[in-house]
Amino acid sequence: MKRFHLPLAAALTVAAASASGFRMEILDEPWHLAGFENPLDLSALAAATPTQLLVGSDEMYHVQPGVIDAAAYRIESRRPVALPVPTPDDKTEVDIEGIAWSPTTSAYYVTGSHGVGKKKGDLQPDRLSIFRIPADSSNGTLQLDAMQRASLQPWIRQTALLRPFLHQPLQHNGLNIEGLTAREGQLFIGLRAPNLDGDGLVLELPADAAFTQKATALTVHRVPLGAGRGIREIVAVEGGFILVSGNASAPPSKKIPESAISLPDTRFDLLFWDGRDSTTTLGTLPENGGKAEGLLVLEDTPEHIKILVIFDSLLAGEPLALLVHR
Repeated sequence: MKRFHLPLAAALTVAAASASGFRMEILDEPWHLAGFENPLDLSALAAATPTQLLVGSDEMYHVQPGVIDAAAYRIESRRPVALPVPTPDDKTEVDIEGIAWSPTTSAYYVTGSHGVGKKKGDLQPDRLSIFRIPADSSNGTLQLDAMQRASLQPWIRQTALLRPFLHQPLQHNGLNIEGLTAREGQLFIGLRAPNLDGDGLVLELPADAAFTQKATALTVHRVPLGAGRGIREIVAVEGGFILVSGNASAPPSKKIPESAISLPDTRFDLLFWDGRDSTTTLGTLPENGGKAEGLLVLEDTPEHIKILVIFDSLLAGEPLALLVHR
């Protein structure tokens, strides 16, 4: 695994501790995302190098390259890049919920939610998309002429456990992707819903399977989260994965008046998942009026993991730096 070594600041507060030895701290670092379009809807990010990354908004069909200045705690945008969708116009949105960088394949992967609209339950075809954007692994330069679009829908349809939840609204436990990461040439796809008997789901698939139409089975991992909880983001780290969990369901709407939701969508927990059947709660993120949507691993060492969290509905994601002691 590539490790990013960035300077650390003094810890502001200790947010949580666990018997496993993990301990989470909130860092007093004034990170800022500057110049990004749709700054209230930033939903995903991933970095190819210590200075080059890609940011997504769930209200756009563009991705936005950016440059990380660790010394200044600043991430500055560059010109947005349009994704290859069938019908690009002002109303098109992919509902970008996950971005991953795969060193193995030297490519970014960007996924739509593959779910229906939260308010109307309507099927919007562009959301059923996953994109591959090759990039130079030494400097992060995007190879825009080689972008590809595919969908995960065929694999979901062929998986008996998932099929009943496809195209169902979130209020009714309908399938919805909200996290994406990569490890050793595999994609790990975190589902906000469905929650099955207290378990969240992570889907695993070879990174390029959807783009080659190779007949490959989808692996479904059940992750213990608790009743009504879903995966809102996932990133790979040494020895496992860091997850954000939040409500699996969505609040009722005029079109969908009944919902399985039981609590306000304000509590977001950080967890370590070993990639098999065990999770450890690292802490609860501060309630700040936003929704924890994106994780960026800034540093991963045997002693600690440094992570940046961005929040949907807060201006420029209002980044929060965390240090997880192993």
